[in-house]
Amino acid sequence: MPDERSRRLDEILGSKGADKGYESERQHTAQAFNLHVDMRGGRHSEGFGWSHYVRYKWTDEGSHERLVILMGTAGAVEIEGHNLGPLVSDIRECKLNGVPEMLTSEIELKVASGHKGAIIRSVKMYPDFEELFKEIKGEDKDAAKGGFAQRVR
Repeated sequence: MPDERSRRLDEILGSKGADKGYESERQHTAQAFNLHVDMRGGRHSEGFGWSHYVRYKWTDEGSHERLVILMGTAGAVEIEGHNLGPLVSDIRECKLNGVPEMLTSEIELKVASGHKGAIIRSVKMYPDFEELFKEIKGEDKDAAKGGFAQRVR
């Protein structure tokens, strides 16, 4: 009986869905609100609101697949890896919620085990967060004049 409970608990907590390597909304009628991107194994996280979504382009580059998601004037997300089809399906169904960039050791483990889901080797966000933040703070303009950064009001 304890085994039955743990399997049920796994179903409730979504441990079977966690093996996909990315996140999608659990409810079939729900629409994802934000696209969260976790880079460097979750050590760096950024996000875009899906309200900025314009379109995507999925290409086969030979050695890897490339998925670019345009978020209007807010920026873009560039994803490189293998088996990115499930991410594209979730974009089409408005369910893609999160994309984690995998660590090299995690990628090697998934490839060795014959993992069938998406393998995300790199994720890049444009414009760069730090550059955008410096622009908002006014550091670039003031640095050219030799002055100090402006305060954000």
